[in-house]
Amino acid sequence: MGKKSDTPDTAAADTAATAEARIPESGEHIAHAYWWHFALIYLAGVMAATSIGRITPVSIALEDELGLSLGQVGLIASSVTAVAALLGLAASVALRPLDPRRTLIGGLVVMGLAGLLVSRAGGFPLLLGGRLVESVGYVVVVIAAPVLVMGLGDGGRRTTALAIWGTFMPVGLALGAFGGGLLSAAFGWRASLAIAAAATLAMAGAALRLPGAGARQDGPEAEGPDAKGPDAEGHGGDSARGEGPGDRRARARRLARPFALGAGFATISATIVSFVALYPTYLHDEFDVPTAAAGTLTGSVSFAGVAGGFAASVLLRRGAPMKYLFTAALLMPVGAFAAFGSAGGLGISMTSAVLIAVTNELVVATVFAALPLVVRTSADVGVANGVVAQLGSVGSLAGPPLVGLVVTAADGWWAVGPALLVGCAVGVVLLRAAVGRARQA
Repeated sequence: MGKKSDTPDTAAADTAATAEARIPESGEHIAHAYWWHFALIYLAGVMAATSIGRITPVSIALEDELGLSLGQVGLIASSVTAVAALLGLAASVALRPLDPRRTLIGGLVVMGLAGLLVSRAGGFPLLLGGRLVESVGYVVVVIAAPVLVMGLGDGGRRTTALAIWGTFMPVGLALGAFGGGLLSAAFGWRASLAIAAAATLAMAGAALRLPGAGARQDGPEAEGPDAKGPDAEGHGGDSARGEGPGDRRARARRLARPFALGAGFATISATIVSFVALYPTYLHDEFDVPTAAAGTLTGSVSFAGVAGGFAASVLLRRGAPMKYLFTAALLMPVGAFAAFGSAGGLGISMTSAVLIAVTNELVVATVFAALPLVVRTSADVGVANGVVAQLGSVGSLAGPPLVGLVVTAADGWWAVGPALLVGCAVGVVLLRAAVGRARQA
């Protein structure tokens, strides 16, 4: 049969079909689709974060079966954030021209395949290599996911979604630790890691349901409140070829606020990771809590902090100023003074620990909700997200050893509070400066 030619009737039918497809759907249907797509993105982030926590419950098995030292196990556990800490910004620039939906799926696939490799590893080199490959997939997921969220729509709904997105880390950590513990107890450490890897690959398959081109950051929805066209400084944006010195200076000015947001986020990340790393030892030393129970209590406190993220989404939806929510970060060192103060007993310490966790998640959720406000053009959204991811990971890696050194030098747990106070005070100044006078949705 010959090729079918276009006739006037056919063209008219196509035009009518196109017009019909563009008829706006009901608000309820649009909202349902929005939150369904957001749920897929959020679960992808949670699945990525489980990779950080799933090594903890199998650490003793790794030491016994593979002869690893405690330091090697610790390196394997934390190495999944290594690429994010070193190359977060570079990765965001490299991923910028790509469809964020495809990059998200690709990141999950890389994590799943690397997880299968780790489950079959017979020694430290292969374990570490597999985790570093997993780290590549992790940074791709955490950079692509917020870009996808911001591409779903704008206004208050986007602010709420980004705030909820900020809870993906503690939820993933808790699921990785508790789920990994149950699976490893029932099937062994290799099977538990293999099941987790298979679940990550299944999540990649589910992410195929996400919208493609609709998630790109190429519309007015993604622009920050200060957007002034293709380039807020009038230099033609990143689409201009052969940037001169003036263009580079303009770009540096555009990224000043994202860097302030990322630097402030680094202090918040350092605070919560330092707390999680040091608190089990403190409980054991000061209150004779068994090591296993101390770890479980710390994990429970961290998971309880998720409530702070959801509280932030409600407060932001109701118009609470971000500057005030950022100032709440000062409650974390206040909680640390009581949690590590060796006074008032275990109940006071645990209550103060919950205050640290809840406040942390409230501030973290606000950081992600602020992303659209700190960019001047939609083209900078991905780069800003990369800056926040990289600096946050740097804070997570640097916080525990630095606070540990302070505690050692002071020869007492009382030093945790003052150390965190310095970091959080600097962080509040940076976070408030980042949002400036930006108008919230």
